[in-house]
Amino acid sequence: MPEPRPVRRGPEKAEPVAPVRPDAKMEALLKEAFAGFGAAFGYAVDEVTVTAPRERIVEACRLAKDDPRLRFDYLRCLAVTEYGDYFQAAYLLFSTALGHKAMLKTNAPKDDAVIPSVMGVWRGADWHEREGAELFGVTFAGHPDLKHLLLFDEFSGKYPMRKDFPFEETVDWTPENDRPWSRLPQEGS
Repeated sequence: MPEPRPVRRGPEKAEPVAPVRPDAKMEALLKEAFAGFGAAFGYAVDEVTVTAPRERIVEACRLAKDDPRLRFDYLRCLAVTEYGDYFQAAYLLFSTALGHKAMLKTNAPKDDAVIPSVMGVWRGADWHEREGAELFGVTFAGHPDLKHLLLFDEFSGKYPMRKDFPFEETVDWTPENDRPWSRLPQEGS
């Protein structure tokens, strides 16, 4: 049996930084395509990122899909992340015709966690937006039906992926509390 890893004590060490693999061609193409958006450009490992204002995210996504130089016809993922005082939606895009990828991002402050829905651009955004709404409390304005996707219908009031979710109310698994319902008397026994 392998030895358990020692627990690190003392001052926290800096987290390792993932190496960036620049894509100068894609970076130049995206900077040209999104020149009028007031966007910020960067990298996430091997993908060029474009952070657009949330008021223009639908327009940016439509451009990403329809521009013949980009043709991002496949929304690989839409992920919501919580940062200090804002939420970020990241749209991971791929062009099946041209074989390239990129990431669009937009931010929404926590006190106004509303981001326009991109279902009109990619219908596959449906479940991703529902997940972000359900787990983080981000409203995707214009989404036709932000009903529960993962949690039971009676679950309300708290968003389990937020950093302030009260985990102290949860119960850790132990053999003693494994499936307590299985120890209830069965009907007819």
